[in-house]
Amino acid sequence: MEALAQVLSCSVCLELFTPPVLVLSCAHNFCKKCLEKILISQNCSHVNGQFSCPMCRKIIPLRGRGIIGLPRNILVESILEKYKYELENVHAKEQDQLSQICEEHGERMNLVCLTDDKPICAICKLFGEHESHNVAKLSEVYSERKKRLIKDLDWVNQQSEHAEQAKKEIEMLINELTDTAAEVKVVIDATGAGLLKGIRRRMTELKAILGKEYSMKVENLQQLANELEVPRNLYQEMKTLLEQHSNSVHFLQEDKILRSKIEKLAKGNSLYPNKKDYHISVGQYFKDLIKATHINNYVSSNSDETPTRSDELPDVFRPECPTFSFSEEMSNESFYEKLMDFFQKANETKQDLNQNVSHRDNNSTPNRNDI
Repeated sequence: MEALAQVLSCSVCLELFTPPVLVLSCAHNFCKKCLEKILISQNCSHVNGQFSCPMCRKIIPLRGRGIIGLPRNILVESILEKYKYELENVHAKEQDQLSQICEEHGERMNLVCLTDDKPICAICKLFGEHESHNVAKLSEVYSERKKRLIKDLDWVNQQSEHAEQAKKEIEMLINELTDTAAEVKVVIDATGAGLLKGIRRRMTELKAILGKEYSMKVENLQQLANELEVPRNLYQEMKTLLEQHSNSVHFLQEDKILRSKIEKLAKGNSLYPNKKDYHISVGQYFKDLIKATHINNYVSSNSDETPTRSDELPDVFRPECPTFSFSEEMSNESFYEKLMDFFQKANETKQDLNQNVSHRDNNSTPNRNDI
């Protein structure tokens, strides 16, 4: 390799050729950048100029095309590419061999210390710090750990699939939370539209509370979804180690790290979130909204439209009558339907009330003939 490197080196820069490699008529090869420097040093700036080869001093004419007219040595470039490839393989093999050599004693590591769970050489066992430790042959431990990793790989794959399913459920929960939050905002807006300034301030407070609750729950779900990526990533790491480990020492070193991750994953909590912890109660928000709010506030606040006597109010608007009731166990759909029905009946009753008041005022007006 060293002899081949000398042949593939430029005589100007004394390094491996940097493509494109140009060949002169005297058969000497140079890097294009090196030839450009030679032309500058020999004051050859014209396309019809000439220069002397730095190796044999032969005069080389440029023939009207400058340095671009000189031919490329494709063969040398091809050999150079293969040489660099083989050189990388040689360095990789050297590093692979060094990784199996004990740094302390310079001997090949062929044992595994079971106490410290690390590859060691024979001298480490006989005279080193592992003298009193239990050891086993590296080949046997490698075979056993490899089988165990294959078995754990299947388990982690199952965990990864469960995590994917749980992640889909989380996405559904996020969508449900988003829809429910939107419905709560609609209910809050529809209910608070006819209330006074106090309930409007309460609306703003509830929206802020709802926003914090929604953000907190979505953030927790997204954080849980990110944690569910751990099994898939661990599965890929294990699969990569199983398929691409370079030697048994490298395998055992990485296997130790992966086993700690597997144990941590096995001790983890359930992948599926508790749906009850990620629910927004529509009824509770409505209850907080109308708390301490009189039903008369649903009638227009103009004095000429609001009856002054409580006995003139229909039953639905009397303070002593229940106006709206709901159960905390009621579903969001049932609650929403009941709420809309309540507002529809209230509006119809208000219209009938205004018509009765107007009719009464018309009947009380004196007739011209009675005067």
